[in-house]
Amino acid sequence: MSRWKNFGVPLLLIFSASVPCVAQCGFAIVPAADKNWHRSEGWPIPGLSDAKGFAVVHRTVDGKPKDWVWPEGISVTFVAHDRGYSVQFPDAIFEEDGVQKRMLPRRFLLYSMWRWEMNGTPYAYSYELGPYDVACTASIDIVDDRGDGKFRLMTSPGHNLMVPPGRTPEPPPVPASLKEPIS
Repeated sequence: MSRWKNFGVPLLLIFSASVPCVAQCGFAIVPAADKNWHRSEGWPIPGLSDAKGFAVVHRTVDGKPKDWVWPEGISVTFVAHDRGYSVQFPDAIFEEDGVQKRMLPRRFLLYSMWRWEMNGTPYAYSYELGPYDVACTASIDIVDDRGDGKFRLMTSPGHNLMVPPGRTPEPPPVPASLKEPIS
């Protein structure tokens, strides 16, 4: 009998602990909504100051250049970093639906970062991120929503260039002041 106690009790504990782990691997799908976080003093742009380089993105199909189906004047640049690079989003006070909230600091693995420009003026940065504590990805845009050089709006989900075949990536909305013709 003591043999079963020595073997059975640990086996029962291992089995009991594994049941919740299996249950957590399933997916629960709920409608997702776009989130917009406003910060009057502007959001920092993590990963910009220590970028290794910038590369203008040109689309090709079968080795031949193709034009993006974007409004005239928009271009996108890949912001290059070393493989395995992390970005740190600092502690920040912001507003969501008129309610003041606080974002805690957090470090993410940076999968990709893109700079969106209208007639050569940066107006948005898009991030594809990997949290270190959860097996998922997140995307955000940090946008200059007024065209004055201050990036006050953070949105989730963000825009990226990885879309299913047959679809064209869409840029973040361009501020009205940047759409005006250059004189």
